[in-house]
Amino acid sequence: MTETARYVAELARREGIEYSATYADEWATAVTGLLGDEVTPDATDDLLVALTRAGKLSPRDMVALVIAHHRELKQHV
Repeated sequence: MTETARYVAELARREGIEYSATYADEWATAVTGLLGDEVTPDATDDLLVALTRAGKLSPRDMVALVIAHHRELKQHV
């Protein structure tokens, strides 16, 4: 688990936030797949979406955390 993932998980736990996919999420995944792009968000990505939807993170903060998380994942590969 990345340092960013730990931070996001703790923030979500503290705020009582859980990710629940919406119809729009399912649609976006389907369309992305049809276009030939496979996007597989992990639990941290999902929690970041949920935290942003709940107003606990700004969109700018969410993007910064997504980038940090994926950068850390690449370092551990």
